[in-house]
Amino acid sequence: MIHSPKVTSRDVNSRTMLKLSFYRQKALEVLTPLYGEREAKSIRSLWFQERLGLSPVDCVLSENEHIDFDEFHNDLLALEKGQPIQLILGIAHFLGGDFFVDENTLVPRPETEELVLAILQKFKQKSLRVTDVGTGSGCIAIALKKERPYWTIKGVDVNEYALKTAQKNANHHSVKVDFIRLDALTETLQEVDLIVSNPPYIPERELETMQNLVIDNEPHLALFVPNDDPLLFYRKILESSTKNSESESVYFAFEIHENYGDEMKQLCASFQLKEITLEKDLQGKDRMIFARHGN
Repeated sequence: MIHSPKVTSRDVNSRTMLKLSFYRQKALEVLTPLYGEREAKSIRSLWFQERLGLSPVDCVLSENEHIDFDEFHNDLLALEKGQPIQLILGIAHFLGGDFFVDENTLVPRPETEELVLAILQKFKQKSLRVTDVGTGSGCIAIALKKERPYWTIKGVDVNEYALKTAQKNANHHSVKVDFIRLDALTETLQEVDLIVSNPPYIPERELETMQNLVIDNEPHLALFVPNDDPLLFYRKILESSTKNSESESVYFAFEIHENYGDEMKQLCASFQLKEITLEKDLQGKDRMIFARHGN
């Protein structure tokens, strides 16, 4: 067997016309030890699609072509340091759409896609007032608005910079969502028909076991809660939205920590919520809870 000479990162930086097959192979060599083969291929697909405009099928069909990939070297160095590809590109995919992300927003997760799909399945009313608490990049609110254009949707967040990114995403997707600065821990939510939230829910003690690419690159404010009060945000949201509610019914749709399903059911019951439903994600983990307050 004849082995081709090994090409280093320095070679990549100095040679601008290499075969696409080289870039694809080099990407996997670097990414697989960090992420595993499946995730490495997913990262590579997003990377090449955004930088080169090539789908996975295009990459296979064009692998023997010589191409310019000027960003490859710097991107590769950033990936080797553990930076998420979405933050390197400034783009994340969510339910088939592109969303701008940055250091002030979480990178959207597949579990959150499942939450949106479940909401769309359960709520088919033509008219609904919705608030997305802790909206971040706005991906939940915008995805809902795209599928339910007659809903009135607001996204609230304590981080003003995240709200600017969310508004940029709404403009990009040509939808109208009102983004408002609000601290869910101290301020009262306005009355609506449906409150959706993927709030911070990871106990701080889990910092020790989490991947560095998350700890070092994503906003801790949007991730972590005190060890002794992991349901803090859910409790505050429920307190704010049920205390003086005059609405006939208020529905809730929460993404939750996989280890706190039973505790979340108990919390909902303590606020006299009805129709409490705990649902699993595609990995078989407790991930969503739905409930209703009122008659």
